[in-house]
Amino acid sequence: MGGLFNKINMKHKRSNRRNEQRLHLPDVQIKVRKLSLGINTPFVNCLPIDVSRNGLAFSSEELDFDLLQKIYIELSVGHRKIEGKALICHIVEKEEATQYGVLFIDVTPSVEEALSLETLSSSRVKDFSASIAENMVLNLRQNTERKRLKKAQIHLFDGVEAFKSRLMDLVKDDKDAQGQPYPLAALFEFDAKAMSVTIPMKGIDGVSLTRCTIKPVLDHSRKKVVFETDSGRTFSNLFDVLQEISDTFQWILSE
Repeated sequence: MGGLFNKINMKHKRSNRRNEQRLHLPDVQIKVRKLSLGINTPFVNCLPIDVSRNGLAFSSEELDFDLLQKIYIELSVGHRKIEGKALICHIVEKEEATQYGVLFIDVTPSVEEALSLETLSSSRVKDFSASIAENMVLNLRQNTERKRLKKAQIHLFDGVEAFKSRLMDLVKDDKDAQGQPYPLAALFEFDAKAMSVTIPMKGIDGVSLTRCTIKPVLDHSRKKVVFETDSGRTFSNLFDVLQEISDTFQWILSE
């Protein structure tokens, strides 16, 4: 084990000398606008790339900045917001969008102050920590499509697992027609490798019940991630998936 850590340390020591530590922050949103002497120009939502204590990187299809140009930013991390002036210090032209690296000049509050967890409740700290782990894993997937699919898979697993856990807790004392506890746990299967969940689902006819495997897929025509079953049904978002699962178990438990 010591040899592995030594190799990892040697691998990253050189690359980290020039690169400031990137923060694995959850729920990051970045809005940017030009600084002007007259009426404030509108903010434009940008795609976050990474954030450090002294700056950040983002990409945009519509903004056009020059090197060393000053801009105004709004950085939201969960329910906390950082805003102020920044300086464009790096520009990379990509086919689909332009990437910008900026240095904070005058922002309020500082990143350290905004990310202080002292005022948060224990549950919020747990949520924040879990989100940091999620963001770290997503950053390992450099391909944008893989990132989007992995994030959708995480949300699918978390959503279905939370539904399962709460459902089992609510009906733990209930019995079926034979006087036995409902064997609900066996009805849920999670396959991390295939990024799928297998669950019972009521048929479109409203009377049949089948086991369906559902996973996130990229709908290229709409440029968004949707959830698709092995039987060909498609759900536009996770809420629709959970609603269908809820309808199915309401039907099962009412029989």
